[in-house]
Amino acid sequence: MTSLCTLILAATLAAADPAEPPETAAPTPKGLIAELSARQYPDAKSREAAIVQAALADLEAVKRSPSPMTGWTAQLLLKAGRKEEGLAIVRAYIGERIKEAKGRMADVEKRRQAGTYVPFPLPNGREWGEPHVNGFGLWSMVNVYMRYHDQMDAALKADFQWLFTHNTSWAGSTGNLSFLIPLNLYLTEKIWDPRLLPVDGRYGARGPGAVKMFEKRIAYTASRGSPEFASRPYMIYNIGTLLSFDNPYTDKELARRAQMAYEMSIAHAAGTWLNGNWATPAGRSYPGFVTQAPTGCADMLWTYFGGKTPRLGGNTTAVFAVAEPWRPSPLIVKAATDRAEPYVHRSRFDGERTFQTSFVNRTYALFSTATTHAPTGRKTSIWGQTYPYGVMFDQPAGDCASICWLTVPCYDDRPLTNYTPGVNSRFAEYLQHRGSLLLVANNLTDPANKPKVRTDIKGHRPFSTDAWYALAYVPHGYLAQINDSEASGRVFLHYGSVLIAFSASQKFKWDPAATVFAGKGGFHPKDSEFRVFGKDVAIAMETARPDEFPGATPAESLAAFRAAILARSKVGLTTAATPAGPVAKGSYVDRFGTKLEKTFQGEATIDGQPVDYARWPLVDNPWIHQDWDGDMRITDGVTERIYDVKNWTITERKVGSK
Repeated sequence: MTSLCTLILAATLAAADPAEPPETAAPTPKGLIAELSARQYPDAKSREAAIVQAALADLEAVKRSPSPMTGWTAQLLLKAGRKEEGLAIVRAYIGERIKEAKGRMADVEKRRQAGTYVPFPLPNGREWGEPHVNGFGLWSMVNVYMRYHDQMDAALKADFQWLFTHNTSWAGSTGNLSFLIPLNLYLTEKIWDPRLLPVDGRYGARGPGAVKMFEKRIAYTASRGSPEFASRPYMIYNIGTLLSFDNPYTDKELARRAQMAYEMSIAHAAGTWLNGNWATPAGRSYPGFVTQAPTGCADMLWTYFGGKTPRLGGNTTAVFAVAEPWRPSPLIVKAATDRAEPYVHRSRFDGERTFQTSFVNRTYALFSTATTHAPTGRKTSIWGQTYPYGVMFDQPAGDCASICWLTVPCYDDRPLTNYTPGVNSRFAEYLQHRGSLLLVANNLTDPANKPKVRTDIKGHRPFSTDAWYALAYVPHGYLAQINDSEASGRVFLHYGSVLIAFSASQKFKWDPAATVFAGKGGFHPKDSEFRVFGKDVAIAMETARPDEFPGATPAESLAAFRAAILARSKVGLTTAATPAGPVAKGSYVDRFGTKLEKTFQGEATIDGQPVDYARWPLVDNPWIHQDWDGDMRITDGVTERIYDVKNWTITERKVGSK
């Protein structure tokens, strides 16, 4: 793999000697980044060179950025010997965090004097003090300090010590912060005297207790998958932290296991990567409207696997992926890039009773999560702060979303709560078989659970306060559409890379000219949506590649697809008796004659056979298999790579050898 020094030298020469003729002015830093982001890159070497060139193109912008990823841009420079430029980024970042911290301390004092301060009591009898420093930023900077403190002057070292030993926020609650913050604390207490830390701090696991937690979390990630898997905002803070265990203060065996768990997490993602689309359900992710150009943590996967180029720069997770030394095995890369044949990818992240399916069909992928429920007690729910389930597809136009989804929303309001409409598992459950997806919605008119106006949000306005409904998002950019919504409850769409048929149990109205209601109106002003109302609703999405239905024009191809759907498919809605009372039962027969049946919070069957969720694997696709709590095997048919999660070994060998 090309060294970072070589990449940075190449980036420097490219910036100093652009390819344009001498009489043409060199592009501005923003212009250069835009040019690099608009190109496509055939291999990892060219992607890494572009990432580095873009990261270093506008260092002044990097210094102003609050993104934790700027810490890895600084590391690129420090590793290449560009000490002053790297340290300038670090000084700017640490300086802003100290400014924020002192501002918070001053604000508390002001509120104390005004009599408006509300204390937060701690178990030790003290009140939780300030400052609460952002844990993501501390993770970024502690990585820089561990690796490059020998290049820092005394003043910068003192600033680091002040910020880390004055921070009072050392306990995390979400999946990412519950791991990241204890790691920050563990390293802080190794680097500086623990007695310097504030007595009015709020602390989670620390010392030996933290090490036990790290061991448990690393083992869980390897055997059951990363928490917040596939989260665009947060996955890096769950698994990127695993690479931070390679430092002078942490046990080397623990660091080796952590890197193995990181590698397995990247392999877990490989089967759902589709040319820039990360076509899998996420336990917690937003926004709900995405394009094929990756964003957030998907930038990291693009670095490894390629696809449509994201927006590059010095504050992206792509910089993290380049700056860290780990690189994926060619076997993992093959699993992420070989899309010659359609296949089913199954996974089992985010708990024992959630089961993901992605049907990857060359140019598109349909994806969803199914749930099961314990015989007694609380019903399984999913975290509603996620983009809804549906289809992601090749969409070369940068101003068009590459996702079309179907949900009963948690949020359909202005402003858009939690950044995404989400999936409301109180009302909706899914069943998928290959390229067909059935949503069954139950008791949407329940008066106890109507949408409400939030008085704590200024100007809050839900779409309706009467009842919930099924909601479909239809991005603009389709080449043809057939709108039978009011006649038969069906809509047909042709996006060039995928054909989509919606079939509902009742008629509804889709107005393609009506804009998206929630938030700022979808990804593009021309995006649209439709709602299906009723006490119970069943609605299906069926998909196909356009080359399966050839035609002289997109309209002809879509008409042929519609004819095939109408000839055989059927959506049904009944009720089923349960001990808790009648619930919705939906069914869908697809164009192949396969029948999907789903009872809300009950049985799921395909052609009358119950879906065997009890034996659902952690990951399964043509290249990768791992059972729940089992070892992982990756193969290309010639070579296999075995990850032993009990003995913490990785073995590569020829298929069939012992």
